[in-house]
Amino acid sequence: MAAMLPLKKVEIRRLFEQAAQQYPPQAHVAFLLQSMEDPRNVGSIFRVADAVGADEIIFTGKTPTPPHDEIDRTSRGHDRRIPWRRIGRIDEAIDMLRDEGYQIVALETARGTRCFLDYSYTDKVCLVLGNESGGVYPATLGKCDGAVFVPMYGKGPSMNVHVAAALVAYQALLTPRIPEVASEQTPEAQTHE
Repeated sequence: MAAMLPLKKVEIRRLFEQAAQQYPPQAHVAFLLQSMEDPRNVGSIFRVADAVGADEIIFTGKTPTPPHDEIDRTSRGHDRRIPWRRIGRIDEAIDMLRDEGYQIVALETARGTRCFLDYSYTDKVCLVLGNESGGVYPATLGKCDGAVFVPMYGKGPSMNVHVAAALVAYQALLTPRIPEVASEQTPEAQTHE
């Protein structure tokens, strides 16, 4: 058995290039942040967004935005790599994203929520991440196409938002899509003129 040794930067880049060929992204992913309070969570979301190759991050409500020292420090500069925009009202943001073709999926425990492993993601997904204290607000949930949760096996009812976002984003990104097959008419069902 070969000894496990750290990789050099060029080897890491090659490893990730091979992985991208073996496991190509199956979807476009974006993040919609609803009134997050902690700039360190925002910075961590930037790192997750870069890791999954997200299209963008959308800020709403009181969520802090770059430039911000805490965001920059936590994101380790990823806040300068990922496109972002601020849309003041969450309902306007959801409407705009839906018009852009995104499926709007909240990360929240709510009625009708499904385990993130069993959800049917489309090829363009925007994950809605709520406020650290209040989660995704009820009015926002009502505008989403669905909601997913991450099962918790310990005693706590939740985990840090960026950790949950990473799990769900990778699931949405890498889950193969089943192509829609056009229903073919049998020869008997075809009409002749």
